[in-house]
Amino acid sequence: WLKRIWLGDLTVSDPQPLIAMAARYAIPTMTVPEGAVVPEKVQLKMARDKTLSEEKAAAVKAKAVAHTEQRESLKKRTQEYEKEYTDHQKKLIDLRREAKLGG
Repeated sequence: WLKRIWLGDLTVSDPQPLIAMAARYAIPTMTVPEGAVVPEKVQLKMARDKTLSEEKAAAVKAKAVAHTEQRESLKKRTQEYEKEYTDHQKKLIDLRREAKLGG
């Protein structure tokens, strides 16, 4: 269920994640009763799941921040276009009025 993507010369320390994982996928969490003996493979799996969940949480947070920034940028650009459009419409109306007055 985990797919690695080849991204050329990227290393693990690069800011781009090497693992493509949708935010909706759950990473299983295992709880072990206190004092229970846990096999080595299960310990490794628990450690892997813990790091995956931390990476996923960071990726989801970064994606949310990027989405918010993008929405703000789009909102600002839309307001600028709207202002430009209304200014143009007002200019056309003023020109028509001036043309009617001038004859």
